[in-house]
Formats: sequence, structure tokens, C-alpha cells
Amino acid sequence: MSRKLSNEEVSALIDGLNDGSIDAGSGVGAAKEVRPFVFGADDAGLLGDLYTLRLINERLGRTLRGVLLPMLRFSPRITTLPPETRRFDSYLGGVDSFLSLNTARVDALKGTILITIPPRLISILVNSFFGGSGDSPITRATEFTPTEERIIQIVVDGSLRSLEDAWRDIFPVNFEFMNSEMNPAFTSFVEGQDQVIVCSFVVQLPFANPATIDILYPLQSLKQVAPLLRSKIQRVGGDGPDEAWESNLREALMSATLNFSPRIAEPTVNLGQLLNIRAGTVIEIPAFEEVKVYVEGQALFNGTIGERDGKMAVRITN
Repeated sequence: MSRKLSNEEVSALIDGLNDGSIDAGSGVGAAKEVRPFVFGADDAGLLGDLYTLRLINERLGRTLRGVLLPMLRFSPRITTLPPETRRFDSYLGGVDSFLSLNTARVDALKGTILITIPPRLISILVNSFFGGSGDSPITRATEFTPTEERIIQIVVDGSLRSLEDAWRDIFPVNFEFMNSEMNPAFTSFVEGQDQVIVCSFVVQLPFANPATIDILYPLQSLKQVAPLLRSKIQRVGGDGPDEAWESNLREALMSATLNFSPRIAEPTVNLGQLLNIRAGTVIEIPAFEEVKVYVEGQALFNGTIGERDGKMAVRITN
């Protein structure tokens, strides 16, 4: 018997629901709790606590010091803040109307990222680069000078290369610079209602108030790597190979003990001889001309039987 409803039965059910003769809450699942779900919705909960993204940001924060060092002439202290999920229009509502907004394409994540740099930090970088005291007010609040634009490009290029290094052990990606804007209203990134992940890096300076560089990821772009971002076990390491760990591992491997077993003979007896074996029975053992040498049960070498210092020995031939 088919479990499918006929067209007449479906029509009768719809009519019953419309006129109230059939209770919508009745049936097998009436006692179960049901909640609505919108497919394709921006649910940040799918990414978990973004533990891996925090590790990526920590590594990026360390390498950003090297990007700013040539211009500041000292290594600044950079504090990495936890990633935050926000609507893009909410984020824009909290930033100045004049700042550097830079977008980059990320083909592996099928989207773009946004890097925002405050104009005060750009002025400080220009001032320090040309031998100034460091702290400097914004020159113009409408546009950047050609020198400031060049400094912005250096910072953005260095940040993108550092991002590639920070992501490499998790999910290899390439970041390609697209364009820059000075007015948030003209930024082509995502729709205002879309969710973004905001990663903030606070640059602390001894002679000026802190300045914050933000990197924004669209939530939809990170969903495809959500299992990696939720994982607590990652391959993220330091900025290079851990030589001390490699040395300790090599030392431990070299001190491991192995069973080294030359097989010098394999005597054979028939069943009758075996049954007659008693204490004191002598069995002739014809030695092999070529000895097989076994290491942990695997035949690795060939050798010949000899004598050294009055003791039987085996010479390895190949």
C-alpha cells in the first residue's frame, strides 16, 4: 500500500487547515518543540567561538610589528582583540566618516576582506618615517596626500602578506589587493544588513593614543571553513620551525632500542625425532654460509659468521 497522499487527500487536508476543522498542532509531532529556521540565514553560532581565528589573529599581530617597524623606527606593541560578529551597517555607524578602507579579494574563501586604517595612524607613520617626533595631527580630513597613499599601500601590502602566512597552516589562501576608499559610504564590500567578523588590532604607541587597525571578514565567506575555525587542535605553530623540539625528537628517536637478531641457523627435525627429544639430546646445527640479520622482525642486512676477540660475530656484507 502506498504511503503517498493522493491529490484529493492533499486538497482535503488544506481545506481542513483553512476552515479550522483540522488542528495544525495535532499529529505524531504534536508533543515536540518546533522552532522556525531560515535557510541561508547568517547564524554566527555555526562558527563556534572562533578559537582558530583567534590563533590566526595572534600570529598576525606579531608579524604586523615588522610591517610598521620601518616607518615607526621601533617595534610597536600590538594587542589583538577577540573577533566580534556585527552587522556591517552597525560597524560603519561607529567609525569616522574619513578613514582608509581597503578591500582585497580572497579566491579561496570566495569573497573579499576589508582592512580599515585610521587617518591619525597614517599621519603618525608619515611623520615618524621622515624623522618627526611621531605624534602628528591629521593633515586633511577630506583626502590623503600622495605620500600618505604610498604609506597606506605599504601597510596594506605588508598586512596581506602577513595574513597569508597566518592562514597558511589552517587554510592556504591568497589575498589580492583590489581598491581603496576614503568615505565609508562609497565602500563596495557587503550589504549593510550582512554579518561580518571584525578583528581589531590595537597599535599602542609611547607618544600617542592607541590606534586600531580592523580586518573584516564576511560571515558567509568563513562558513565554508567553519569546521576548521571551531577546532581546538590546529597545526598553527610559531613563525618558523621549532629547532629545540626537532632536536629533542631526533634525540629520542636515536635512543630508541631495537631488537637486532642475526639468524645463523635453522635446524630441521622430523616428527619422530621431535618426539624422542629428551634432556641431554644433542641436535646438530649446520650454520648458514650467509646470515640474515633481522631488525624488529624485518630482514634488513646480510652477513657472514666469524669470530672476534674469542667470541662469535657476524660481519655485515650488504
